[in-house]
Amino acid sequence: MLFRSWRSLGALALLVLVGAAILLLHEPPAPLPADAPAESFSAGRAMADVAVIASAPHPPGSPAHARVRDHLVARLGDVGLDARVERAVAKRVGPGGLARLGSVENIVATRPGTDPTGTLVLAAHYDSHVTGPGAGDDAAAVAALVEAVRALGDAPTRNTLVVLVTDAEEYGLLGAQAWADALGPGDREGMVVLNFEARGGGGPVFMFETSDGNERLVREFAAAAPRPHASSLMYSLYKALPNDTDLSVFKRRGLAGLNFAFVGRLPHYHTALDTPANLDPRSLQHHGASALALARHLLDRKSTRLNSSHANIS
Repeated sequence: MLFRSWRSLGALALLVLVGAAILLLHEPPAPLPADAPAESFSAGRAMADVAVIASAPHPPGSPAHARVRDHLVARLGDVGLDARVERAVAKRVGPGGLARLGSVENIVATRPGTDPTGTLVLAAHYDSHVTGPGAGDDAAAVAALVEAVRALGDAPTRNTLVVLVTDAEEYGLLGAQAWADALGPGDREGMVVLNFEARGGGGPVFMFETSDGNERLVREFAAAAPRPHASSLMYSLYKALPNDTDLSVFKRRGLAGLNFAFVGRLPHYHTALDTPANLDPRSLQHHGASALALARHLLDRKSTRLNSSHANIS
């Protein structure tokens, strides 16, 4: 057992070193200013929402959490979506049979397609860990989705768009569980989820996890993303760490999906250092530019099934 333990530690250390080397070989894009063209994603514009969302720690049930919720409902309305708060009691059984139960308030906004054969879900979580204000995890992703939807404009799209801002991700993925539990079989048909996360305060955004049967979905990502970064080594490193994301819940429901995150400035993760001032705006730009490009591509896509689960946006 001792030998196996040391061998496992050595393998993990090797993965960390390889992951660090991959990060050093990639740089996120330069952030666009607040006066960038309207059809472009601008980290300068999105940073204003990051500043509001991550002005203080906002764990579920706190006054700051309610403030962030109300701000996001208003902001999604500003960019043309009718957002609603979906309240539920969620139960999730995690590793080792540990059950978590809690009340959640997910924020959901839908824009129906003109002739939908599928649904694109852009997902991120708005709660923070109690230990920090969560500028990287996950205010950057939430703000990126708001700005990406603004840049999409109000032009009709073939497929349906859902912006899903989940609650209580930090407390056992409860918001994602509640939303997934409410889906019917017909709702899941043709659905693709793009989930945006962070484990730190900077660095390039990597697509580090996919649903099963992913060859065609990965090809679409590579074709549409402006700066596609992905490596199976990142997934191996992620699975070796004691953390999880909302995509795990969606995958268990048979949904197709991709998971995105930046992992630089790791000491900021879940600490008081995770502030708007310490967030790299280049990472915010990379998050949003990826979300915008993939949304434009998939919302009007014509094709057949994207993977072996329920993804057939066409």
